[in-house]
Amino acid sequence: MSPTTETMKHFLQAEKFAVIGRTMNDRSRWDNKILRWYQDRQFPVIAVRPNKPSEEVEGIQLLTEINQIKDLSKTSISIIINPVIGINILKELYPIPSKGNGENEPRNIWFQPGADDSKIWEYVKQRQIEDKIIGKGECVYRDGDDILNQIKRDDKSRL
Repeated sequence: MSPTTETMKHFLQAEKFAVIGRTMNDRSRWDNKILRWYQDRQFPVIAVRPNKPSEEVEGIQLLTEINQIKDLSKTSISIIINPVIGINILKELYPIPSKGNGENEPRNIWFQPGADDSKIWEYVKQRQIEDKIIGKGECVYRDGDDILNQIKRDDKSRL
């Protein structure tokens, strides 16, 4: 199994999930589709739309700041936002120097297609968090159910 698949499994086994997007309230936009993907699977999910007014979307009150996400170390985050903004979010979530033992850092981040670029991956390498970050075209909406099925099969084979 590839390191990326293992990271995806780790991502989807989090206790909590967050979606960070630019629009959130338009059902045709990917940030909203990803939010609903988590809801449809009964995952505990919150949504963040940085630096814009809060409103209720899909029954969830949007957070407006990244630092409002609670229990970061138990939370996997999907990012669906322009990489120019995404790099700043990544740096806020995984600062240099590290905040310590990872207690105040997300479990994993999944950059959805179009949300990552070379600057993001340079920072990931510099910060040495390659095992926590998914991207480069991988998509939870497209690939997530297959990964969840792999997790179920793995769990059954352990019994």
